[in-house]
Amino acid sequence: QLPGGFEQLKFLLGQHKPQGNNALIVGSNCESVALKLLESFSKIFVVSDDYVSVLQYNLNFNTNERIKVKMMDYVHTDFNNDYFDLIFAQGSISVYERKNILKEFKRILTTEGIVCVGEIVSLNEPVPAFVKDIWERSNLEPILSSSIKSFYESKGFYVMNEQDHSSSLREYFEKTLLEVSTTNKEEKDNNKKYISRIKHEANAYLKHGGDKYIGFKSLIARKVN
Repeated sequence: QLPGGFEQLKFLLGQHKPQGNNALIVGSNCESVALKLLESFSKIFVVSDDYVSVLQYNLNFNTNERIKVKMMDYVHTDFNNDYFDLIFAQGSISVYERKNILKEFKRILTTEGIVCVGEIVSLNEPVPAFVKDIWERSNLEPILSSSIKSFYESKGFYVMNEQDHSSSLREYFEKTLLEVSTTNKEEKDNNKKYISRIKHEANAYLKHGGDKYIGFKSLIARKVN
C-alpha cells in the first residue's frame, strides 16, 4: 500500500485524461496504478531504487510485455530526452534529492507531458522533534503544504491542479499496523529494523499527535520549457 491510497490516481483521472505512448511510474507498490494506466498508454515503465521492490514488480509483471521494470536511481535515469507523456510518483520523491529528481523529470518529459506527484508534506511548523526523527529515519524532506505549489513552480513546472489527501493517512497507518501484527515470526525476525521503523511511524501518527504535522498532497503539473 501507499500513502494516499488510491486518492492520487483518482485525482489524476478525474482532473486529466492522460494518454500517449509512454508513461513512467516512479517508486514501489504501484502495481494497480500500472495496470490502470496501461489502458491509456502503449507502454508503461516502472522504476524503483529498491531491489526488493523491483523483484516484486517482476514477479507481478513478468508476462506483460507492455510493462517494463527497471532498478534505477531517480536522479540519473537512462531514458532519452522528451520520452514520457506522463510521470507518476506517489510518496517516492519527498526526499533530499528532490530538486535533482525534478530536473531529471523535466529532461525526460515530452513538451506536452505532465507529472502527477504525491508528496508527504508538513502541515504545520515548527515540526516537533519526534516528527523530525521519523522523517530523518526515512530520508524524507517534506515541504510545507502551503508552499509546495510555489516550490514546483520555482523548479520549472506549471501546477495545473493540487489536492490535499491528508485525511487518507489515518487509514494508511491503521492498515500498516494491521499488516505488521499479522506478519509471521520469520518475516519479523528477518525485517526487525524495517518493522520497528514503520510501527514507530504509525504509532506516532495515530497516537501521539503526528496527524497535526504529517500530511499528503497531490499535484498535476506540466513542465515549462
